[in-house]
Amino acid sequence: MFQSGKELENLFYTEAAFYKLQTYEKIQICRSLVAISRVGAESEGVDALFVLLNPGKCLPLAGEDSIPLLSGEVAELPLMPATPDNTLYQLMRLMERMNWNSVQVINLTDLRTGKFDEYKESQRFMKQYGDSRHTIFSMDRYVELLDCVEQADTVIAGWGTEASIIPAAENAYTILMELEDIKGLSYKTHPLYYHPFPWLQNKCIKWLDDMEAQLKRTAEVV
Repeated sequence: MFQSGKELENLFYTEAAFYKLQTYEKIQICRSLVAISRVGAESEGVDALFVLLNPGKCLPLAGEDSIPLLSGEVAELPLMPATPDNTLYQLMRLMERMNWNSVQVINLTDLRTGKFDEYKESQRFMKQYGDSRHTIFSMDRYVELLDCVEQADTVIAGWGTEASIIPAAENAYTILMELEDIKGLSYKTHPLYYHPFPWLQNKCIKWLDDMEAQLKRTAEVV
């Protein structure tokens, strides 16, 4: 079964923490955390923490004008109602299969970019100006990352298979493995993992099938 976005929005609601980050004279929209919760379910912890590459099209329901310019710690930003995107819908489908009530999402970078070329350019720009505030995997945000990992029962990587992200993926993998075992569908090149939403519906279903099987197999061993 491959539920539509409308069906999924009747089952789950989405909140996220957004901020605008000014680096030199450039202001960029960022998203640090997403929380997806089942409607009507009581919170009993976080079933899974997904670690993806970068935020997609998800924005606050109140619009871009509601996003504040960062002036303090990223970890202190409030969650606000948000519109899910295709990737978040895909995570909801897995939640249905696993009977999960709550998951969270973080990314290798908080910078919200639409295309991969924009992602690469944004990373180059931030590196040029020595600004690492956009990544939860920076040393200054380690406590924030630790809190996210410790809340979750499972950590699942899905940051994609592009060779150019390997340095960022290796950094994240090294840090995460010191804290928790990582699950996810491994790509042939380490430490890359297939993204949850590969666009084509048959591939999306395959990711769901394979991820569900891995999680349930792990649960049986435990």
